[in-house]
Amino acid sequence: MAVSFKLDRKLDRHAQPSPSVTKQSDESTPEYLVELFSSEKELCSLENAWNLLNETSDAPNSFASFDWYCAWNRRFLREDRTSRRQLNLLVVKKGDIVTGIIPLIRRQVSRIGFSIRKIEFTGPQADYNDFIVGSNSREQFQAIAEYLAKTQDQWDLVDLRDLHHTANSMEDFAQALGRAGLAFRVRPERERCPYLRIDAPWEQWLRRRSQGSRRAFRNKQSRIEKLSSQGLRIRLIDSPHREGDLLEKLVVLENQKRIKAKPLRPFIARYTDVFQTLFETLGPRGSLLVAIMEMGRRPLAWQLWFRCGQKLWMYQTAYDHEYARLSPGTMLVPAVMDYACARGYTEMDFLRGEEPYKMRWANDFHQTFRLVVWSRRWKSRARKFLYLNLKEAVYERLGKGD
Repeated sequence: MAVSFKLDRKLDRHAQPSPSVTKQSDESTPEYLVELFSSEKELCSLENAWNLLNETSDAPNSFASFDWYCAWNRRFLREDRTSRRQLNLLVVKKGDIVTGIIPLIRRQVSRIGFSIRKIEFTGPQADYNDFIVGSNSREQFQAIAEYLAKTQDQWDLVDLRDLHHTANSMEDFAQALGRAGLAFRVRPERERCPYLRIDAPWEQWLRRRSQGSRRAFRNKQSRIEKLSSQGLRIRLIDSPHREGDLLEKLVVLENQKRIKAKPLRPFIARYTDVFQTLFETLGPRGSLLVAIMEMGRRPLAWQLWFRCGQKLWMYQTAYDHEYARLSPGTMLVPAVMDYACARGYTEMDFLRGEEPYKMRWANDFHQTFRLVVWSRRWKSRARKFLYLNLKEAVYERLGKGD
């Protein structure tokens, strides 16, 4: 049974397994096999294959890298005092060769007197989650779907948030789930990801803007140039791991973040150990870029970017509110745009959220998706209803997102 859908619409499918697919699977040895890796030793054995798959992908994703998974999962495992969080890597193999990895974890969640066994991505810190599969993705997705169907007594819900839709991955996986006889749902996430297509350097791009916009940017640029004699400078650091005190500078400035004069809970400062690890691992791989404005050695603004193939992703930003008149965060973007244009990048992606400072630059959006899979066992359906449908009904009544 083929399952087709448009990704800008809600999807619910309760598909039955295709007899032809089932018969073929019974009569022949499958080309791809799926193994569950759930120990730290097994995880470490995947490092080389994982990095190779991600880096040679048509759409490399730092959030789907071995180093990202390890750094965040180890932090969360230390915080988990209930031992309800476990590694749950689905590794696709063809013979002895690793051809695909779905980087998941298994977690037991309690809700109003009942517990549910969830399989999901590492955490909400990644704006784009991905399946890491090489060639023949359709066959690999079919193997993964059939593995989930065979092990459905071991889980209640597969809940995959912020899926990065690339090529036909979503359609292929949805069709595979339908053929395996699993019920599933795909819906767009509420928050889109604004981005800017890069087709010109900063000066040429600015000439396309309105006269008022050009005047405003020229005035800001003039203020910055006047302060250059006092030590103000903008730097783009594409090897941030080589500056020993750089992460400390980012943390100090982030701790000053405000929204309408109220302190904002810092993120990098909260997970300094994670970002120290990411600087040490992703930095040498060329995955990180830090744009920073400084007055002497004092940081006034910074942006942390990921370099993913031909795209730049802006992950975090902060600026010194004492220098708000200079719009220091805004004035980092022209420098990044020139850097990107000179090196052949095609996109500056501002990632999840439609904040005004992002919309000032963006000319389009990427959409992420939530894929939920459940089995046909009555307990699984009941838990899915209590965890997902009931919660959504309550949130909708309260006027909140999910």
